[in-house]
Amino acid sequence: MKLSAQNDSAALPDAGRRPSHSNRRQLLGLSAAATALFATAAVACSNGNDDAPDAAPSASAPASNWPGNGDPATEEFRKHLAQDEAAKDLLAISMHVITEQAGPPASIRIITNLDRELRDSDSPDVPKAEKVAKAFVDWHSREYNDHGTVKISNPATETLTTRSW
Repeated sequence: MKLSAQNDSAALPDAGRRPSHSNRRQLLGLSAAATALFATAAVACSNGNDDAPDAAPSASAPASNWPGNGDPATEEFRKHLAQDEAAKDLLAISMHVITEQAGPPASIRIITNLDRELRDSDSPDVPKAEKVAKAFVDWHSREYNDHGTVKISNPATETLTTRSW
């Protein structure tokens, strides 16, 4: 008994097929979440020197092993926060700026250490996330004269707040 090529492909439902766009987006989101969680766990588990007593990490900059540490957008935004008296308190928040789409319009995600319990919308950190978003929008629109959207996320890349400019 001979099977036709059409029946052979039906027998192997995923063989030779590319994942759908939504599946790729889900995989990308899961990859980003895993990377952020891994980085957070690595920072929490090791200070890099087993002989020295544990010291509190500097809140003014991302940990040295944070993915993409030294990203120009992260550094520029942190410099802006340091110069803005109304936003200096935000320097205590670890954050990493990621350009998801260069635009126009720009799509930016800032992964923070806010909402560590992953409570998402009912988190007590939402007002802080909103303040980060406002500071970013004010700075980015003034500095680059463009438009877009910024999403402030917790370590699992769940969006705490979104703001457009």
